[in-house]
Amino acid sequence: MSHEPKKNLVVVRVGRNSLHPAWLAGETDRNWDLIVSAYDSAAKFEEAPGVSAVLQPGGKWDGLHALFEGSDLLSRYEYIWLPDDDIATTCEDINAIFDSMRRYNLEVAQPALTWKSYFSHFLFMQCPGFELRYTNSVEIMVPCLHSGLLAQVLDDFRDSQSGFGMDTIWTRLSADPRYKAAILDSVAVHHTRPVGKVLRGNMAGRGATPEEERGKLEARYNVRERILPLIYAAIESNGARREGCVSLGFAMAWRYLKVFNRFRQRAKAAEKILQIVRRQLRKRLNPDPLRRML
Repeated sequence: MSHEPKKNLVVVRVGRNSLHPAWLAGETDRNWDLIVSAYDSAAKFEEAPGVSAVLQPGGKWDGLHALFEGSDLLSRYEYIWLPDDDIATTCEDINAIFDSMRRYNLEVAQPALTWKSYFSHFLFMQCPGFELRYTNSVEIMVPCLHSGLLAQVLDDFRDSQSGFGMDTIWTRLSADPRYKAAILDSVAVHHTRPVGKVLRGNMAGRGATPEEERGKLEARYNVRERILPLIYAAIESNGARREGCVSLGFAMAWRYLKVFNRFRQRAKAAEKILQIVRRQLRKRLNPDPLRRML
């Protein structure tokens, strides 16, 4: 096992049913440290070398703000993965996420979702034949960020319960955002629970909604148009590069159809595959960088 200081960090906000213990299983040499940040005082997890546990009440994003704001973590680590606690994956796959971030010089990316996963946008499901797809959107469920980018957006976490709106903001904060954000099809993780039900219930109790939080965040960055997830370039599994929203729309549809019978919800999958083609054909990609205005 390596004793070199690690440059990769995983921070997971957890309750009592967190799946993160399985990420540590086996004898694989981890290239990452782990911080288990519990929002539930009844959630008890053991510490170990490279694994620490803290109690921080609150939601995912305000809890992350409190953790990073009061620490030197952003100066100690280069890449930081922020998954939800209902993600089933392995140590090897987490290693691969960090390896891909460096290999392709990415600032923000996410692993693809397995075909049995619960999902918000079908576009983030693993697409056969691709190493990665460059995108204008990276989900708040499983984002991996360069520490410099995380420092830029950290203040946006302060008052956010939902994180809504971040998915299309953090992909456009570089001076030239092109080819800095991606979906990693070479790595797929399983999202095991339906999306958003607990979050909405908790926020409703506080008189807030995710949509209100998204509106405030978009106003802060002067985002006026509705942004939908698009793929504008990709790297094939054989290393070849592809460009263009239209051609990639048809390529993704064809490849998803080849594994159609392996999706959890096939009727919904059929509808979403058609939606991908329509969006890739009709929606215009705005690659301009964003700047915080407020």
